[in-house]
Amino acid sequence: MRYAVLEAISRRRSIRRFKSKPISRKVVNRIVEAAQRAPTACGMQTYSFILITDKTVQGEIFKAIGEQECMKQASVWIMICADMARQLQLFELLGVKTRFGPLSMLVPSIIDAALAAENMVTAADALGLGSVFIGSVWDNLKKIAEILKLPRNVLPIVLICLGYPDEAPPTRPRWPLEAVLHENRYEMPSKELMKKYYVDANQQLVEMEYFSRGIRNWAEHWQNKFPRDEMKEWEEQLAEDLRDLGFLPC
Repeated sequence: MRYAVLEAISRRRSIRRFKSKPISRKVVNRIVEAAQRAPTACGMQTYSFILITDKTVQGEIFKAIGEQECMKQASVWIMICADMARQLQLFELLGVKTRFGPLSMLVPSIIDAALAAENMVTAADALGLGSVFIGSVWDNLKKIAEILKLPRNVLPIVLICLGYPDEAPPTRPRWPLEAVLHENRYEMPSKELMKKYYVDANQQLVEMEYFSRGIRNWAEHWQNKFPRDEMKEWEEQLAEDLRDLGFLPC
């Protein structure tokens, strides 16, 4: 039992095929309660979770960020939001004299929300569920905020889709420990280590049939995901959305 959490973390995979089986509200509530036990800056708990059950609302989100088959199959959608609006309202009610600028709101609230999201998917796994993060929320933040009627100072950061797994994907490769664990100071991994990791990891992914048709390796996969001109346009739109939502200086 002492190692149950480590086992849940180690076996966690992104699940993109789900069974057509409902998840009870009691189970959803347990998952959200687990999310609330994540560490939080100064006890502020600067996150909110939007349970999206309305098919019309889901349809609007599809239009905003595109359809994925895993989203259509998932039994539960939960939008994870960085939420400073509630805490600022509480400060006002209590007469707390302070000032949070856009950046001092952005950093702690995103960290809080991300920690809660990780607790959520770990709890889901422990309860026999699968999960997948939908990061394309960042492609249309302002529209998502509009669809979900989020007030200023609330930022949607990721959609979690939950369901009973209908697949058992293999463990994806990760950097070796010596590439990510540094002692006392940062050290860039050697080129030899990087090349060896890439070759080994790429071979594993090929054997897993990870890549889309026409993509031969991880480098092509990343190039296809992050083309230079599109990344520049995306960053410009993202900065505009963050300013409009109160999370970057005007």
